[in-house]
Amino acid sequence: MNNADVFKTTVEGDLKKIQECKIDLLIFQRSNDNLCSENNKEIKRLTEEIESLELSLENNLQKSGEKKIDTSAGWCAYRVMPDSWEYDEEKILLWCKDFKMPYYYTKEMVRKLELKKAILNHTVTDAVPGIFVTPQAPKFSYKLNGGL
Repeated sequence: MNNADVFKTTVEGDLKKIQECKIDLLIFQRSNDNLCSENNKEIKRLTEEIESLELSLENNLQKSGEKKIDTSAGWCAYRVMPDSWEYDEEKILLWCKDFKMPYYYTKEMVRKLELKKAILNHTVTDAVPGIFVTPQAPKFSYKLNGGL
């Protein structure tokens, strides 16, 4: 056997091995696609089941009339949310100037936090134009013991 025949045999062996590897690779890719598809379906099913159970938790909590239910597995509760405050700064600034209130800066910016505190503490008893208080529904939450 001459040198050319040796190289030809080696190259042929390498090509056959590459072909086998490519076929195996395609088989693994196909298997992986199928497994991923199955896993994605299972993930979707579990996500939908969790959402359904969360609705059941909230429904049971609502029917119980309680704000929180503690169990050995965890708890579910309604967390009180603060009211949502909206400010119409132009109206508030006019009100502050008319009644000589200190709730604005000279660059005409409402000091909202101080004004809100004054209203909540009944320091300011008059209706302040430009403030709209919207009560917010309690936020439902739950926790599983065990770190999940």
